[in-house]
Amino acid sequence: MTGFGDRQTSKKKIKNNKNTQSSKEKIISQAIHFQQKGNTSEAAKYYQNCIDQGFNDHRVFSNYGIILKNLGHLKEAEISYRKAIEIKPDFAEAYSNLGNILRDLGKVNEAELSLRKAIELKPDFGNAYINLAEILNELGDFEEAKNCWIKAIELVPNIKGVIELLARRFYLEGQYDLAIKYLQKDKSDACLSLYLSCLLCLNQEREFDQKYQELSTQRICNAEMSAIIEHANIIYDTNKKSYFCNEAINYVVIEKINEELLSDYYCNQCISYLKSGDIETKAQPLIHEAIQTTGNLFSLDYPFIKSIKKALEIKIEIYKNKFKDSEQGFIRNWPKDYTLRAWMLSMKTGGFIKPHNHRYGWITGSFYLQVPKKYNQSDSGNISFSYQGPEYPMNGKNFYPTVKKVETRDICIFPSSLFHQTIPFDGKEDRICLVFDLIQKNNVCI
Repeated sequence: MTGFGDRQTSKKKIKNNKNTQSSKEKIISQAIHFQQKGNTSEAAKYYQNCIDQGFNDHRVFSNYGIILKNLGHLKEAEISYRKAIEIKPDFAEAYSNLGNILRDLGKVNEAELSLRKAIELKPDFGNAYINLAEILNELGDFEEAKNCWIKAIELVPNIKGVIELLARRFYLEGQYDLAIKYLQKDKSDACLSLYLSCLLCLNQEREFDQKYQELSTQRICNAEMSAIIEHANIIYDTNKKSYFCNEAINYVVIEKINEELLSDYYCNQCISYLKSGDIETKAQPLIHEAIQTTGNLFSLDYPFIKSIKKALEIKIEIYKNKFKDSEQGFIRNWPKDYTLRAWMLSMKTGGFIKPHNHRYGWITGSFYLQVPKKYNQSDSGNISFSYQGPEYPMNGKNFYPTVKKVETRDICIFPSSLFHQTIPFDGKEDRICLVFDLIQKNNVCI
């Protein structure tokens, strides 16, 4: 028989449990409020407090994961998302976000599995289809990537950036008319630039000129538009201006990164990391007798990576200041909010990179960790620049490439619009470099 005192104790426990639950909800709600208002530092304190108190709530770990990712703490973000999934196994958004983290960490195959799980849990999850498409595109599964982008457009017709990604895939396959069909539905700068690029590929000079005149009033400032105009000026004998960069070859800078700025020890650690076998590589049709790492090297939490990034940031600032009096758009409109992405390229003898540019970037650079001694060819392993876009018509014109000599410890920085390639080398050692892009934030890249 339960006595009066026992019943009172039981009521107190229930009341205390309710109070505790109410307190938890209040703290979590406050954290979410700060995060929604953009006060991430205060939100992070609240989330960490929740974790320290042992709150087992999926929202805490998922939302904290977003903050950690934005701060660049990807390993911690991965752990936080995995904890959210452990608490709530059917949490599709956490699987999708985890997939993005894993991709940046270079774990592309794991990323694919995580994104497929998100879609399995939530079949109408448009963002997950987009993220999976980017992974598949990186892995070379272009057909399924296109199907995912098309599915995302069906689910969320106005979702930002997807039309450009899908149209880009058709463009790369030479299906310019099909690309234009999609591009007509989107008036973003990226889509308008790609539309003009399609007209150039089709060699429709009159239509190209009309579209250029239409777009010139919008003062589009991006690398792709600049590359299109520089090539078109040569084949059509015109003098059209770009709002990004004109005569980009004049803005190529090659300097040394000395031992004082970056030690040999860290350079050698970077090379050892590449050779360790603890990396994933991506499908890259532009390279021959070479491998390219996946993900963003600058997402890795290694001292040698942090030191390299710091050295590159110093050189980038010097580069910007060198041209501070320039009227070129890429200097005057230098992004206030940007990110650096990096990967490594390792080539064996006879290896090279085909002509290309980094149309999604602002500036592009390469830091040469190991350039073999030159033997038979004087230009062996050097870098060559040109205004000739490899997919564009030449109309019998000569583009006169400019070759720049590179050696170990050189850093080469140039506008991302500029087409470039490497000359096959005949050295006995591997040619190893770290390539990076400075990318305006919120810019989509594949």
